[in-house]
Amino acid sequence: FFFVSHMFFQLHKAFRPLRQPLGLAMRSVFIKTATTPNPECLKFYSIDLTFLDEGKTLDFPTARTAYKSPLAKSLFEVEGVKGVFIADDYVTVTKEEELEWNQLSGHIFSAIANWKQSGEPLVDEDAEADTDCQPLPDDDEVVLAIKELLEARIKPMVQRDGGNIRYIGFEEGIVYLQLQGACSTCPSSTNTLKGGIERMMMHWIPEVEEVTEVNQEDADIMVNRWAETGTFKY
Repeated sequence: FFFVSHMFFQLHKAFRPLRQPLGLAMRSVFIKTATTPNPECLKFYSIDLTFLDEGKTLDFPTARTAYKSPLAKSLFEVEGVKGVFIADDYVTVTKEEELEWNQLSGHIFSAIANWKQSGEPLVDEDAEADTDCQPLPDDDEVVLAIKELLEARIKPMVQRDGGNIRYIGFEEGIVYLQLQGACSTCPSSTNTLKGGIERMMMHWIPEVEEVTEVNQEDADIMVNRWAETGTFKY
């Protein structure tokens, strides 16, 4: 499905071994790119790189949110980068619309390669695994069914396209979801949400009447409000 382009990026590191003449050690990182349904997002991955443990993700929708990740900070230093999403074996970068990928790709390859060479951790503290779909003691049968469908069918589909979905909650027939990575700014995100996710949920779970997207700020507010009051409403 993806049009995959191959990029061979070489890392050169000079060093002086003890009692040996000056030499040159070469390490090679084969970085590949894959298109996503969102033309402003591109996946970067390599068989030589693992970013996170399986099942973990990190979403940096703005440069301000990237302060804990040396790699994300470096990527945001590339002019035109507006979002970074990191999964276990790939990084999805979102760019400004007015720029072309050939203007950014080389700098992004360099940022990833330099991070790999530096030995710096991906984050200054351990990333947390996605817990939004883990069953909770007070989940009713409908919520459990929604979480199971998201985890088993919908999330894997979205993650293959360089994105992710965060479950926010369910109330009065409405499922609230946050789109992350390539999905968050994709021109076809509405079609994905309504034509794909909503349709699938309404088919398998009759209690679901609508699926609605919320952004990062609203999602955090809603989660806190639910914890305090047991409802998303004011």
